[in-house]
Amino acid sequence: MSQFTSQLFLRSFSAQEVVAAGSAAQLYEVTHDFTYLSDKLGRVVTVPGRTATAPIGFVTDFASIPRAAWDIIDPEDPIIAWPSVIHDFLYSCKGKLPDGFTYTRATADGVLREGMEACGASSLIRNAVYQAVRLGGGSHWG
Repeated sequence: MSQFTSQLFLRSFSAQEVVAAGSAAQLYEVTHDFTYLSDKLGRVVTVPGRTATAPIGFVTDFASIPRAAWDIIDPEDPIIAWPSVIHDFLYSCKGKLPDGFTYTRATADGVLREGMEACGASSLIRNAVYQAVRLGGGSHWG
């Protein structure tokens, strides 16, 4: 059964750090390894946190949900935020995990939906987010 196997620990970027990174969205650093067991991938995905050799952990902006839709789903709500961290990491790897395991963009998007189910998101929310990422996420993949 797909499940998050660790807690998500983050550091919120300051306004100055967000500007310096050239982002219009709030950014967060994963400070401790964050792990998810995915049935879809058949493996554990580990999003790297900060270490002695990596002074900054993986950086995410959670889900890119238009502000007009925030009344329906808040990008910082754990039902979307936790799966979005995994999804952002999978997209950043562009189909090849650090251990050499390969996957497609469609699989990465399926992992997002799978993770939202593991977090308790309704099927309506899961499917709406999945369809949105399938339609609009391609430019972030490659």
